[in-house]
Amino acid sequence: MDQIMDKPMGWRGKVGLIVNSGQIVTEPLYNRVAPKEVGFFASRILVERSVMEDHVSMEKEAFRAARELATAQVDCIAYCCTMSGILMGADGNNKFCLQMQKETGIPTTSTLSAILEALDWLGLKKLVLISPYQEEAHVAEGRFFQANGFELVRSESMKIDSRMRPQVTPTEIHQFSRKHWDDRADGLLISCMNFNAMPSISALEGDLKKPVLSSHSATLWKVLKMIGVREPVKGFGRLLAEGL
Repeated sequence: MDQIMDKPMGWRGKVGLIVNSGQIVTEPLYNRVAPKEVGFFASRILVERSVMEDHVSMEKEAFRAARELATAQVDCIAYCCTMSGILMGADGNNKFCLQMQKETGIPTTSTLSAILEALDWLGLKKLVLISPYQEEAHVAEGRFFQANGFELVRSESMKIDSRMRPQVTPTEIHQFSRKHWDDRADGLLISCMNFNAMPSISALEGDLKKPVLSSHSATLWKVLKMIGVREPVKGFGRLLAEGL
């Protein structure tokens, strides 16, 4: 029998993902690109309208989802919604993660926490911010980063309905991001966990000669560090190639 097949599932580490009910990018993307034998196990929270409208109920439901993941004995939990963290604010996001960790006994992070840590690791303070969000959400995200010590050199949104965001291709994201790049920035941040931006990062870094970060690359980087898997993930930018 193959030695790898004879090992338990997720033997290098089991990552619990809390994802929005309409999110279809994260699980297949991580299963495709992450180091072999890292297991990803998701629990979903219902979003019927938008994160802007439903975030309070989402955050309550997230604790139910975390308890479900705890029964799978995951090694860490990631709350995978960038905008929900933005709406909680930096302090609220930190308290949310700490409370979830306290209730489950499992180390917990969020996409927003991962982004902030990754921006610090990359040394990025002057940003071009790209998102797929509608105007209200995009403006709220911009205010968050400005309030937390970042300079937005440029901020642009594709203004896509939430149900259509997963259908935007990495090539389209690359083209939009390249069009709105500003050389005065230290780097590029592409937001949203239901937006398939991570495959565009390597090409963008080649074009821009600056670091590029997405919600997915930051979250994957953070959870791999949390479970002690320090194997570089190449082809998706400097953070995952050098930061592990």
